[in-house]
Amino acid sequence: MKTIFVLCALVLAGALAWILLSRPHSDHFGHPFRGLPSAAIRDLAEKPADYLKKDVRIEGTLSRQCPSTGCWFFVKDAGGKEVKVEMGDTTPKLPQRVGKTGTVEGQLIKFGDGYEFIGTAVEFH
Repeated sequence: MKTIFVLCALVLAGALAWILLSRPHSDHFGHPFRGLPSAAIRDLAEKPADYLKKDVRIEGTLSRQCPSTGCWFFVKDAGGKEVKVEMGDTTPKLPQRVGKTGTVEGQLIKFGDGYEFIGTAVEFH
């Protein structure tokens, strides 16, 4: 009987180790980063015409995120300027990361009466 308990414990420990080691270790989603030039969120918010359809990288804190799938979020800089990022075409489901810092690559597009940043890659820190 003792042998059966030991074998069960070993199988359980092995399964747990496999689950933990097979999980992704990075919080990177979407395509690989391409090393795009950085742009300040403030500049995108205040001078969007200068950045329309240009591939850039932005970084800031996630202030809001889609509550159901996480596919869109707002990234805010230290001064309070923010931009909406849409990741739905690249990554339709993202984990909730409100309050975390994120780096996003993509481009700014005209959307309705405003602008939206279409992300192709995101990494949460």
